[in-house]
Amino acid sequence: MIWFLSQLCALCLCVGIQASEKPNIVIFLVDDLGIGDIGAFGNDTLRTPHVDSICENGVKLDHDLAAASLCTPSRAALMTSRYAIRSGMESVILSLMSPQGLPASEYTLPQMLQEQGYATALIGKWHLGWNRQLMDHYYSPLKRGFDFFFGLPYTLMKDVGGKQEVFEEIGVLGKLYKLLGICLVTSLIVSRLINKKIGVTMALIVLVLAGNYIFNLKTFGIWNSLLVRNDRIVEMHLNLTSITQRLIGEGQSFIKSQHTAEKPVFLFMSWLHVHSHMHPQPPFKGASQHGPYGDAVEETDWAVGQIMDTLKELQMLDNTLFYFSSDHGGDKLEHDEEERLVGGWNGLFRGSKGDGSQEGGIRVPTCVQWPAKLPRRTLVSEPTSQMDLMPTLASIVGGRMPTDRYIDGKDILPLLTGDELRTPHEFLFHYTGQRVSAIRYMPEESRVVYKLHYIWPQWEPGTDTWASFRDQIFATNTPLPKPLLFDVARDPREESPLDTSIEPYSSIMKYIEEAKLKHKQSLIGLRPGYKGNPLEFLNSHRSTFVEYAVQKLSDYF
Repeated sequence: MIWFLSQLCALCLCVGIQASEKPNIVIFLVDDLGIGDIGAFGNDTLRTPHVDSICENGVKLDHDLAAASLCTPSRAALMTSRYAIRSGMESVILSLMSPQGLPASEYTLPQMLQEQGYATALIGKWHLGWNRQLMDHYYSPLKRGFDFFFGLPYTLMKDVGGKQEVFEEIGVLGKLYKLLGICLVTSLIVSRLINKKIGVTMALIVLVLAGNYIFNLKTFGIWNSLLVRNDRIVEMHLNLTSITQRLIGEGQSFIKSQHTAEKPVFLFMSWLHVHSHMHPQPPFKGASQHGPYGDAVEETDWAVGQIMDTLKELQMLDNTLFYFSSDHGGDKLEHDEEERLVGGWNGLFRGSKGDGSQEGGIRVPTCVQWPAKLPRRTLVSEPTSQMDLMPTLASIVGGRMPTDRYIDGKDILPLLTGDELRTPHEFLFHYTGQRVSAIRYMPEESRVVYKLHYIWPQWEPGTDTWASFRDQIFATNTPLPKPLLFDVARDPREESPLDTSIEPYSSIMKYIEEAKLKHKQSLIGLRPGYKGNPLEFLNSHRSTFVEYAVQKLSDYF
């Protein structure tokens, strides 16, 4: 009996120690960072010592994949461990006023950690929706599992800090002016030839609506440039000259506030860098070899170091799990108002941000460090996904994953510790919008990584990039006459397609097609997703005043 009681006490003590030793968790997510921009991933001209140290003192994942090549769907997938199409988040939210966002029915990473006693904070960019109706904050991070939020509800745009207008760049304003002219000429013809009253009414309605839309477009960089603390606007227009330092300060303050609270910390540092408009500040401004973009990369690395130093000072470093990554590949098309290249480098991979089926659009520079548990100087070259983060952390902290829905991520803790050598994924599906544009297949019995492409970007001939941002935005993504199969483990640039008319490749094609059909069946019954048309926000910005004015004009005439 005494022996039994002693064993029971020992067991209780072990459980208590395990519960008290839940790691602090810090995510560093950079916006639009290319896999080739980090020293640990091959860059020898940009200085990234703090990020390199995470890779050096932890596990480097050099075949890690974003679930999408654009911000909103990628972040939705990371936050839920589910392909963005399952939550209707497969397209980019185009404005703070767009009435779309991450549904309340989704179970998120911060919610899972909250249930395990974590204090949760998001510092920086959100971009997963804000208002369902006028200023109701329905999609706020505070309603999706975060205790504290400081940052931008939407995203950083060139309109926020520069002189360029993003909708003028992609041709929306030009199309609107042309449509306005056609409508007014039509109204004039109607008033002269058919009915003057109807023609004048048409002209006034067109002028009121067009004036509202053009005003919204021209002021896009103002009313999307909000800095918010929790549910209150603290700055508008956003001051970019101090924002990186302010994000650091808020992150440090959150860590310190929880240091004595006996709660483990979950801090999501979602940097505004290195999305344009570029805003590096001294001493980083002009200090790199790669202009404003390189300056921004080096400033972000310094910012990462500031957060890590705070944890070190508080003696929290050893039991903190760091996860560093980018939300998708670098943007090779980005230029500033002086026509300087301000986009990232995706290393040897083809394609860039927006190319959902291409390695350059979805391969991300990911490292995981947890000094107390994970080995140092470890390389994992197996295919993994950012969707794996949530189930892996659930495994570590004892959290739950939903059983009433499809979960696409996998627990890769055994891969990180070295207990397993092969990825738990058999298939990974790569989306361009609502379409499966490529499928990655990893046979369990071999080290081969097959990838089947259903579409191929209509790049500028002889290059692996688009002629312009406008061409990429309005691309039709025509399906290939015949899908192309590659072994990306041996051919990472995907330059030598395999002959699918011979074995074993014909059988592999068939097996992948069966997996695609099964995946599509898992999507049956999902709610229609947000289409993400560049003109969508025009309808979402029709104010009550404009509708009232149009109605009054119609009544008058």
